[in-house]
Amino acid sequence: MRAWIHRYGLGMQAFFLLCMFVSVWMGQVGMVSNDSLWGWYLWGSLWLLGATFLLWFHLKQRQRLQLVRELAEQIQMRPQLNQIHVNTNDEISLLLKSVQQLGNRISEGEELRSQLVADVAHELRTPLTIIRGQLESLVNQEKVDSVQLFPIIDETIRMSRLIQDLQQLSLAESRKIQLQRKWISFEDWLQEMIEVLAIEAEEKQIQLSIKHLIQGEVYWDPLRMKQVLINILGNSLQYTPDGGRVEIEAEINYDMVQMVITDSGPGIPHEKLPYIFKRFYRVDGSRNRLSGGTGIGLAIAKEFVEIHQGWIDIESELGKGCVITIQVPVFPEEEKSTPFFDSER
Repeated sequence: MRAWIHRYGLGMQAFFLLCMFVSVWMGQVGMVSNDSLWGWYLWGSLWLLGATFLLWFHLKQRQRLQLVRELAEQIQMRPQLNQIHVNTNDEISLLLKSVQQLGNRISEGEELRSQLVADVAHELRTPLTIIRGQLESLVNQEKVDSVQLFPIIDETIRMSRLIQDLQQLSLAESRKIQLQRKWISFEDWLQEMIEVLAIEAEEKQIQLSIKHLIQGEVYWDPLRMKQVLINILGNSLQYTPDGGRVEIEAEINYDMVQMVITDSGPGIPHEKLPYIFKRFYRVDGSRNRLSGGTGIGLAIAKEFVEIHQGWIDIESELGKGCVITIQVPVFPEEEKSTPFFDSER
């Protein structure tokens, strides 16, 4: 009742005025007179009740505004905000919820930024240490063997790849990437992905195949989606043992392309699946560094799929390989009825 009154702008002041009106009316109709002690009691009770409710309402609103002020001060200090339960839906409560949500978002952003700085520092420390060690060993040598330069070149390439991937991930997360969409043959596009990774698969004697090669056109950014599939298939090839298999099954359902990538790798524990698409996350802390990966390939793949209004999911059991499912619309929903959409096809 109080929330309804406050929402429509009446507040407890209206209740107090109502009590005054009733008391005046009682005096006019003769309920309050020298001969009516009961009327005087009722008249005084109404005034007292109205004043009490008005005071209670004022203190309650002041308490809530104090909470809003304290939350704002916490946001300035940038700690993690404590959860405050609000049971009503009036304007002050909604303001309190909004401030709390804003504070939590800022806090999460600060944590992500701090974690990113720590992750980048950790990733760069190892290659820089290797480069420094190699260079120090070369300083005291009269003749430099070109073989000794290979580790320096490899680590330099890895750092360059890490910086490039971080830039791509940052643009994708902030949605600042402008997709260069165009109609492409899905069959040709998928076949090209297989050819790109065929050499790596042959070196490990891994059977890389397409179960169903569907025909049709899709309205995608071919380069971004190419990076998605290369990151995912490359990850599967890295951790699938020699002689294993990586299989792609593709189909189109109701203007939606679905690609399912299945591998015979070691699998991932169930409790670690929610973190697979997090940047720099490793199921095995050393395997990305040993394989030359940057640790953010799957995070980039997820962002690019979502920019195309699709989704990506992973299923796995330890010792039974992984199944990654990607669903991406054939074309974006908002461009269906535009003249540009019709003319491009």
